[in-house]
Amino acid sequence: MANASRPDRPGWAAGGGVIVAASTDLAPDGSSQVFCIVRPEPKSGSLCEASVALGGSGEFASASVWLRSVAGRGTWRLRLLDFTTFNNVNAVVEVGPEWRRYSLALNLQARDTGAKRFAVLWNEPFAAVTAAPAIYALKPPTPYLPARTPLTLNGVLIWGAQLETGNEASSFIATSGAAGQRAADEVTFPAAPLNAAAGRLTIVLPDGGRRGGVILDARGDDGGLRLEYSNSGWLVGRVGRVVLAGFGDVTADTVVRLEWSAAGVQLFTGTTPESLVLRAALQTSPLPLACGAQARLGMLADGRRPLGRVVAQLTLDGEVVAVARALRPNFVPAAYHLVFGDDFDDPDLGRINENATGGRPGAPAWRSRYRHERRTAINQEKQIYMDPQFAGTAQQPLRVQPFAIRDGILEIRAERTAPAVAPYLWNRAYTSGCITSELTHWQTYGYFEMRARLPRGKGFWPAFWLLPKRAAWPPEVDVFEASGTRPYAIKHGAIEKPRSATTAAGMWVDGIIDTSDGFHIYGMEWTRDNIVYFIDGIKSFEYGPHGIHEDMYLLANLALGSHDPNWIPDPDQTTPFPGLYEIDYIRAYQRGAS
Repeated sequence: MANASRPDRPGWAAGGGVIVAASTDLAPDGSSQVFCIVRPEPKSGSLCEASVALGGSGEFASASVWLRSVAGRGTWRLRLLDFTTFNNVNAVVEVGPEWRRYSLALNLQARDTGAKRFAVLWNEPFAAVTAAPAIYALKPPTPYLPARTPLTLNGVLIWGAQLETGNEASSFIATSGAAGQRAADEVTFPAAPLNAAAGRLTIVLPDGGRRGGVILDARGDDGGLRLEYSNSGWLVGRVGRVVLAGFGDVTADTVVRLEWSAAGVQLFTGTTPESLVLRAALQTSPLPLACGAQARLGMLADGRRPLGRVVAQLTLDGEVVAVARALRPNFVPAAYHLVFGDDFDDPDLGRINENATGGRPGAPAWRSRYRHERRTAINQEKQIYMDPQFAGTAQQPLRVQPFAIRDGILEIRAERTAPAVAPYLWNRAYTSGCITSELTHWQTYGYFEMRARLPRGKGFWPAFWLLPKRAAWPPEVDVFEASGTRPYAIKHGAIEKPRSATTAAGMWVDGIIDTSDGFHIYGMEWTRDNIVYFIDGIKSFEYGPHGIHEDMYLLANLALGSHDPNWIPDPDQTTPFPGLYEIDYIRAYQRGAS
């Protein structure tokens, strides 16, 4: 942003009687560009904000500022928003007599085309809350207080406001009359030792890691070595031609270890070198390594934007241990047993068909369409669900195959409709696939789980959900819905009439994972009283008490577009076809003895 430390200059605005004045106090870096912001009485409706420019759809933008109280300790509110759609994030922070940096991260959507404003003071009045809603946001712990907390400070000192791409603030760069560009923060060192045929690299990060950040890169995209975090916080290693990833957010761990030899590669993290936990292992030789001349430490994944807080100690030796096997976490609640499932280890695609015929134990048959006929689009989606035997208006099957099973993974593939078959499909623009257990399995209550990687791109709408066995709607239970333009969000919810729940019917849960960066585990426990949702084993939402007490069957589908561009926009020329909804397994469990 322009005039990063000068809220008295162009680009900034104050309202509601707010006073902005220079202060004689020193900034955290020892400079004198500190300003004081004072709220008048009455305090509601006052603000001080800067107009800012943000990145494109699907990106995170971070706004940060240093604050210090004028006297005592109290509360203050910050906000970052799009002024047209009011997509925003705000937080109440506790400010004391010492300088402290506070930051907000906003996930931008395609519809967020309005002016963007970062308010370093925002005090809108809120109605009193009588009870906390049963909503669970899986964001990392923050020092922030509930949004409806009243503000108690009359004034604060401000310095170093900054806006940048990414979900976390980097080191501050001062600007004057215009927004500034910056080079990447990086440290380089000779990479030759990393070319060893066997090595144990231990990295100590006193400040922990960062989602989307690269710890170390030595030609990692070209047969060298790279250690990085996914956007979900998983540790990822690239060693030679071997790529492996852990599970779960480990950015809080301060020690990372990578071991490699001809026997394979393994990754560990922990809080001390003596308490490391195996996160991933692969018994495949990565050799030879080609790490080049220089290794770089501490960049974001694209190598251009700064990490900003690189503090690390690296130790390399040849003491590698035998490559072990990393166990996949088990999130199934106690007392449940498996009653239906497909791990897609059987490559037979013939069991996915119009009438769900075929199948065998452990490899059930699936119906390849909804209960209604294929041409019907309930939510004005733009796809038609296919299988190879569907003929449309032709006299013979069109042989459009939207499914594949590779290495135990089911792929549901969305494509632009081929011109040769479009006339027989009512000129529907896209083909895709769905699977349902309508004719093979249904149950009342239970725990349902899928491990999947979801597609990123405009128009993609993957879902995993339940519908009633009887021919009726509602009810409906959505284990998840996702949007290709919101890769950092998951939608949970349920639909019933009449609605008996006291909680919200559903919600988008933001900032937990990147749905496209790996295979995440989505779970849902449906009991007589409540429906509880999980992402990677962590509770993310709860619905209830509910009135859904009947047999339901499972569905997984990849739709394209919808009736509402603010919900799921239609695909366009930017959409990266083919879109792949990749499913490792689908499982259903019930309580009681097997």
